[in-house]
Amino acid sequence: MLLTSSVSLRQAGASDWAAIEGLLLANKLPTEGARAHLSTYLLATRGDEVVGCAGAEIYGTVALVRSVAIAPGLQKQGLGRLLVERLLHEARARDIAALYLLTVTAPEYFAQYGFKRMQIADAPQALKASAEFQGACPACAALMTLTLREAPAADATLPVAVLGAGPVGLAAVAQLVERGLPFVALEAGNQVGANLRDYGHVQLFSPWQFNIDPAMARLLGPTGWTAPPAGELPRADEVVERVLQPFAALPQVAESVQTGARVVAVSREGLDKVKSAGRDQAAFLVRYEKDGTLRELRARAVIDATGTWNQPNFVGANGLPAIGEAEARDRVFYGIPDVAGALRHRYAGKRTLVVGAGHSAANALLALAELAKQAPDTRLAWAVRSPALQRVFGGGAADALPARGALGASLRRLRDAGALEFFGGLRITHIERAGDHLRVLGLDGRQQPVAIEGIDEIICATGQRPDLRITSELRLKLDPWLESTEALGPLIDPNLHSCGTVRPHGHKELAHPEPGFYTLGVKSYGRAPTFLMATGFEQARSVVAAIAGDLVAADRVELALPQTGVCSAGPSLEAPASSCCGPATHTPAATVATPLRDRGPRSGSPAPAPLATQPARCCG
Repeated sequence: MLLTSSVSLRQAGASDWAAIEGLLLANKLPTEGARAHLSTYLLATRGDEVVGCAGAEIYGTVALVRSVAIAPGLQKQGLGRLLVERLLHEARARDIAALYLLTVTAPEYFAQYGFKRMQIADAPQALKASAEFQGACPACAALMTLTLREAPAADATLPVAVLGAGPVGLAAVAQLVERGLPFVALEAGNQVGANLRDYGHVQLFSPWQFNIDPAMARLLGPTGWTAPPAGELPRADEVVERVLQPFAALPQVAESVQTGARVVAVSREGLDKVKSAGRDQAAFLVRYEKDGTLRELRARAVIDATGTWNQPNFVGANGLPAIGEAEARDRVFYGIPDVAGALRHRYAGKRTLVVGAGHSAANALLALAELAKQAPDTRLAWAVRSPALQRVFGGGAADALPARGALGASLRRLRDAGALEFFGGLRITHIERAGDHLRVLGLDGRQQPVAIEGIDEIICATGQRPDLRITSELRLKLDPWLESTEALGPLIDPNLHSCGTVRPHGHKELAHPEPGFYTLGVKSYGRAPTFLMATGFEQARSVVAAIAGDLVAADRVELALPQTGVCSAGPSLEAPASSCCGPATHTPAATVATPLRDRGPRSGSPAPAPLATQPARCCG
């Protein structure tokens, strides 16, 4: 007989996955989603052999117990109890309020520890996005829960802090106003929509119908405000002037919006990132700078809609500045310069290198081509890191947003006409000064050196990245390479997808282990490209509904987005558009779409349980 005294318990690591997977398969337990939570798995080991495991998926102040499995032949010897009791001890140490589990055959076993049955429909929303709730467990599984402490209600007298007063931040404000929830919005710029103002000269490829939040429109309606024509294409600054500024001037909005207020940090009052006890009872503390003074705001929840515009990526291809990039900063413009207007003098008669393969690069190149018609000495060059241009050229006529399709088609014609020098597959490593010019050095797709001489100006249009410093004291769960919210990462990974849209999503995908904190807008996409304002408006509606406790509305999806007409489908340089993004036909934004992830509650009776001495067959 195996004695528990001969067994050691330890935390699991990535190298233990093969052993854990073997235990789960041997016990006929699901493996879906388990690997992503190994950091909260316990292992029972005898020597170098893993003989048992038990795991927990932590979602803020609740956790899902799963993967309680013992090696065949070693059951009924106390290993299961050893693992479960340690799991309960660690849950209490983490200040978890309640544990949940799904089981097919072992409800009586877990009842010994105080777990009680409950309806699946009443499970916390955070758990419903887990692999087990999404189908890894059979429909007949019983849901059980164990309360470790009473979770306190949020202090309703505190405001919701909205970080950023761009289109998505103000969409969240509109939802808060309609629900009667107090709020404070903090905007770093000197006016609302400051980031849009930075590229205000650029015409958006999405028409007005996708750039006006419905809640904002409802609140503006009684003032006599009239919505612009739905099908017209606005410039970025027109969105600010015709929608954001009038909305921010409403009395019920203006009194709670502070401009010139730059957020520098968000934490929990009296608690650093490590502390768990009482965490969900503590107010958020938002520290910001205004008029040269540091101030602090206490909040019941935080919506981070600060965007990514002020955090541009570099010219260097490895995520770091190219060597010499900082020294050449006076010759590098990050973003989309006003080539035809305020910055015409900077590019007329000059040789400019545009770096990037997205819509920003396309706008800059087309503007430079127009300038070249007026100033004949103007020359342009284009460098992209990937040899495949399918995504930037887009779906053409198949794009449900005609202006987006036309942008890519115009760029293709420009390149095919030889109106620019093209450097495909170039990874820039150095920028050097050579007299009055710049020399740009890098490697091509075959790792051969490339030198571009005689450059006067560089436009860096390589995208942006989120500023994660302000939330470094919060418990965030991010995709490890995109730095998006974790649930969105696989849906928007540009290594796999070039679609310009992701299926509509809401509070479940935008939440973090820090209860009451949500990332919205383009920042929720992290480093991934191509975000539509309409996506952010739907995010705001769902998140504010969740903060208000209206989970029926929060779970509902009320948006269908236009398709790009092109997706990554293979290694072809300029392959025909595939249909991996779905049909190119457009469904009106008012259509209610059901997300693929959401499934209804399961029904059915649990199967008969084994003897209470066995921990086996906890579904997951």
